[in-house]
Amino acid sequence: MKKLYNSLFACVLLILITPTSIKAATINVSSIAALQTACNSSVAGDIIILANGTYQDVTLNINKSNIVVKAQTPGGVFLNGYDDININGNYITFSGFQFTNGNIDSNYLIEVFGNHDILTQLNFNGYYAKKYIEIKAGTIYNEVSYCNLEGKPADAVSGCTIQISTSATVPGYHKISYCTFQNYYGLGGDNGNEPVRIGLGAEYLNKSRTIVEHCYFNNTGLGDSESVSVKCQENVIRFCTFTNQQNAMLCFRNGDNNVAYSNFFINAGGIRVKEANNIYCYNNYFENSGVGSSADAVTYVYVAPLVPPTTASPRSLNLSNINFIHNTFYNCGDIDLGGVGATNNTWANNIFQKSSGTFYTNPNAGSTWAGNIYQGNIGIAIPSGMTSTNPFLVLNAQGYHGLSANSPVDNASASYPSILDLTNIDDDPNLLFDISGQARPATVTLKDVGCDEFTLGTTNNHPLTLSEVGPSYLMLSQDIFDLVDLKVTIYPNPATNNFTLHFPKILDSDIELIIFNTNGQIVSKQIISPLDLINSNKQLDVSNFLNGVYLVQLHSNNDSKTIKLVIQK
Repeated sequence: MKKLYNSLFACVLLILITPTSIKAATINVSSIAALQTACNSSVAGDIIILANGTYQDVTLNINKSNIVVKAQTPGGVFLNGYDDININGNYITFSGFQFTNGNIDSNYLIEVFGNHDILTQLNFNGYYAKKYIEIKAGTIYNEVSYCNLEGKPADAVSGCTIQISTSATVPGYHKISYCTFQNYYGLGGDNGNEPVRIGLGAEYLNKSRTIVEHCYFNNTGLGDSESVSVKCQENVIRFCTFTNQQNAMLCFRNGDNNVAYSNFFINAGGIRVKEANNIYCYNNYFENSGVGSSADAVTYVYVAPLVPPTTASPRSLNLSNINFIHNTFYNCGDIDLGGVGATNNTWANNIFQKSSGTFYTNPNAGSTWAGNIYQGNIGIAIPSGMTSTNPFLVLNAQGYHGLSANSPVDNASASYPSILDLTNIDDDPNLLFDISGQARPATVTLKDVGCDEFTLGTTNNHPLTLSEVGPSYLMLSQDIFDLVDLKVTIYPNPATNNFTLHFPKILDSDIELIIFNTNGQIVSKQIISPLDLINSNKQLDVSNFLNGVYLVQLHSNNDSKTIKLVIQK
């Protein structure tokens, strides 16, 4: 009986001292004061929703963890004026807000002090701030995704729009993905208004392991000559598209051991390597890159180290082990090899095609070539490793010039150094895929030269368009276009080399067109604007398509329509 009494007493005591479980909730607020109160009292799992509207001079500190703070509808909340937002907790999602009319002067708009935080579906346009977003040093696994960073005023305080600060002891593993960087203003040059900066010059030894991927850079060259400035170690820039910015380049500025692969540089400056070592650039595509501007397709900049080294110039060596492997250069500007300082540099398995002018200028004594093919004028003396032959490049369904059935294939050279494999990052150091995501042979000498493998495998990367990145509420025109009720037709169907889309009335908004094969793979994607139509018709080239059944999908801002297309040649 005594044992039974003791057991009952223990159960009652346990019930009395155990706190009541607090369930997560969805909390709707309609003022910044209420939003701050909700954040302060939140528990893990809470979703805090701010009512649509415009709010001025917002100071917000999110100190709790595992919560979501978002706009009532994506893009429905404007935070203007003097804003100061600090994200201090972990596993925070901050989503759906716009910053379009404000001034925080020399301060930072959003600062992230926590770990595993996500900033997403944010729009920054014309806001005055030194920096829009800073990810603090010592934090890990933070993400900026589907954001638009645009129109930082020329007279705003100088500073990049996204700063990844780094630690000497803690790699960050941060990610910037599916973001748009557009229309930066100023005089260009080295003004410190880069869209993205990873590290600082003094942090050149720090390992950040930040990934910038699937981002779209358009017309940023007037803000700064560097679209992405990498100033620390072990970072990856991949699957990005740089366009309409001949004066801006992806720049490996200080830090060693960095990678750029599967990027598109179309009508844009290419890659600059300045005072850095162990750089690996592979599977990249350059078209009309560095033409008629202060930038180049590729530029080496050697900085003579001081002897002995100082804090300001700590290096005893730079431009060592710079590697360009399996890239394609189509009608590009100069490749400036810097003239002096370079050592142990390799150019292997690249394609160069140019209708006029030369490929290389300013030769250095520290570069070797292997397995490259070219059509045009090299411009410098290269004793071996460059074969003159027509690569037979053709405009492919992904929108860039790739290999054709007549191209020389399966003849890559294995004479290049092992590609850097960054810790805990899937960076494809064995070149098992090409720029479009198609599989390459495992054997090096069976790989095709250039960025593109001639194969009919699955593709998952292509030059990006605005409709694929940035906040969803900014995609395409805001005009409503009723596709479901519209009798859009295809003729002829079956088609051979071309087909025509007929719209019974003039378009009043842009339309995204995507063509899928029966395996669900995207084989073509483009934007059709009203200006593209001739008598309500738009003709499309399918001469590179194989016989078979395809689905033509049309997307407007809030509607879609699918039509079956048959190719029969």
